[in-house]
Amino acid sequence: MTDPRLDAPPGLFARMLAGIARRAVRVEGRLPGSEALRRILVVRTDDRVGNALLTIPLGLALRESLPGAQVDLLLAARRAHLAEGLGLGIVPFEKTDAFRHPLRFLRFLRALRARYDVVLDAAHWHAFSLTSALLSRWAARAFVVGSRRGPDRIYSASVDLPSVDAPEAEAKLLLLRGLGLPVPASAPLRTRAGEDLAQWAAGVLGGSAVLLNPGARKADHRWPPDRFAALARGIHAKHGLRSMVTFGPGEEPLARAVVEAARPSAFLAPPTDLPQLAALLRLAALAVVNDTGPMHLAAACGAPTLALLHAPEGARFAHRDPLFAALVWPDVPQALAAASRLLDTAQAAREPPPSSQEHHR
Repeated sequence: MTDPRLDAPPGLFARMLAGIARRAVRVEGRLPGSEALRRILVVRTDDRVGNALLTIPLGLALRESLPGAQVDLLLAARRAHLAEGLGLGIVPFEKTDAFRHPLRFLRFLRALRARYDVVLDAAHWHAFSLTSALLSRWAARAFVVGSRRGPDRIYSASVDLPSVDAPEAEAKLLLLRGLGLPVPASAPLRTRAGEDLAQWAAGVLGGSAVLLNPGARKADHRWPPDRFAALARGIHAKHGLRSMVTFGPGEEPLARAVVEAARPSAFLAPPTDLPQLAALLRLAALAVVNDTGPMHLAAACGAPTLALLHAPEGARFAHRDPLFAALVWPDVPQALAAASRLLDTAQAAREPPPSSQEHHR
């Protein structure tokens, strides 16, 4: 029986190409012993911020389990910087080069061919990606691992789908089973993006402040702007914290609407790129975000994060962390209560434990 969580299976053309690749692109098909694993690649080709961040824990887990191996991440070129400085190799992938710069793309493929002992296809477990699967097989010398969906015979080993309640980052770690490696109990997100911009971020924030990000790529993922404004007023009244409202490309009118409705409890952020947004998140007292890329960026930067989900299905993109809370389309009082709990938890974590003398008074 087909798992109802899976997307529609790939079409005939994709299945045919996967079959041709399985026969034409040879890999040994035998998993080398751990001592023979010298080069490992994790492939994640799509351009979304959250998907790149959700893949990093898999690379870090591989490095932890196989300290003698070089672990590289193949990521969309625009998002590769999110994994810099973490001890992982980076292979930037520019999909449009196949059409815009074919000679450069051919050189990229030539350098990639059979370069790695083992390759893990870290595309969505619920949807087969032909691009990711083809690149994974092309780059492998001995063994390819992927999730059990679609034409999975392109892999040397395919792993079972995650349980219904598994968060997305932890589900990605299940690919380790294809190599016979232990699966860590948790998958905290990490990035060093924005660390070098702390001074700039402090000047922009002007003191302790909450960060509100009311935008989202999908319009139906956006909590209403009037609720963001009401939440900013509530946080200001209860905690004395003003909110800075950030925005992505095309979202400035939305952010301005929130600021105007919340004055004087909110102020507009300057235009930011991803590293600048990360720097602001690192210093924010709290981040309130929709179910979108900045939600994962906030978690990776260690910000206390309140995620506002548009539907219960979005819970699989939440994170297990005491400084992370997710609510499904809450009203303002519910959001304010959750924001207050996160602010209190973060404050308690920053306070030093009582000395032994204080404890015995």
